[in-house]
Amino acid sequence: MHRRTRLFVSVLFLVGWGQSGCYKQSDFEPPALLDEALSLGTVGGQTSIPADGVSRLRIVARIDPRADLNKRTVVFSTSAGTLIGGNPAAQAGEQEVAADSTGQATIELQSPQQVGPAVLLARVKEVPGLSRSLAIGFTAADVNNVIRFVANPSSAPADGASRSVFTVEVSAALPLGTQVTFQTSAGLFAPENASSATRTIDGSFRATAELVSASAIGRGIVRATANQVTREAGIDFVRAQPDRILLSTGGKVEAKAGLTDPVTVTASFQRDIGQVTPGTVALFTATDSSGRSIGLFNDASTVGNTGSAAATFFAGTTTYRGPVTIAVSAQGHAVRGTATIEIIDP
Repeated sequence: MHRRTRLFVSVLFLVGWGQSGCYKQSDFEPPALLDEALSLGTVGGQTSIPADGVSRLRIVARIDPRADLNKRTVVFSTSAGTLIGGNPAAQAGEQEVAADSTGQATIELQSPQQVGPAVLLARVKEVPGLSRSLAIGFTAADVNNVIRFVANPSSAPADGASRSVFTVEVSAALPLGTQVTFQTSAGLFAPENASSATRTIDGSFRATAELVSASAIGRGIVRATANQVTREAGIDFVRAQPDRILLSTGGKVEAKAGLTDPVTVTASFQRDIGQVTPGTVALFTATDSSGRSIGLFNDASTVGNTGSAAATFFAGTTTYRGPVTIAVSAQGHAVRGTATIEIIDP
């Protein structure tokens, strides 16, 4: 009877040991080893980004997922660039991130606009002396990746009124609401009527400004700046030619042959938009009914700020009597205006 009892107890002991005796090594891992597990890296293994003030690198610190709840705060700091994410730590420039259930704590490093190296540090807040470092490089940036012109006309008439549309596209890494400052060396932005204008990017990360042409021939430079990065585009203001020319002889319809009966001819150079560029050369001609040149012009002027040019016509010494067609055109342009007078005896 006693032998059976001892055998039964022995069997129970062996069964109990067999059920609980399958253990994991981690179940008996020394707490010190769990506390000291920390690694630092980046998503994808990339360790350099452009120094454009926009690009970001995702940093990942890993602790043992079994670490105590009071030892799961990772503190990040960097010698260059800006940390995005987490919560401010007690020490300026540091950001705290709580590790998730997998033991990962992530934060983003935004590049500065200066080329050079950086050292990023991560430490476990509650474990003194436990830290890791990571070398990061900020390389020369392609500014087109930050801001670029997608619409910039190469030329426009110098008429003081035509509008040219300049559009830039900025990096999608910039936040919505980012402002773009446009500046020009010639012409004025509308509706500000100023050489500088500010626009807010839209949902497609674009901003547009309209430039009203200058009235003088020349080259203008339009600059667009976002996130302290500037791009520029040139625009040539070319001569604005007339759409029509209206002539007046001041009501005078006859001129005596000779040099004693002047006819003042005034030409109005007109455009559908704006004005003909001041300084445009006006060409005055006079022909008889056979198409032969006749008479002469004195004191011919170029087109002024009011869009007019004038000259004085004399029939000169001639035996011709009859109608004369006076014509005015802009140099190098086909549009012309005409008026008719009659040459009569002195």
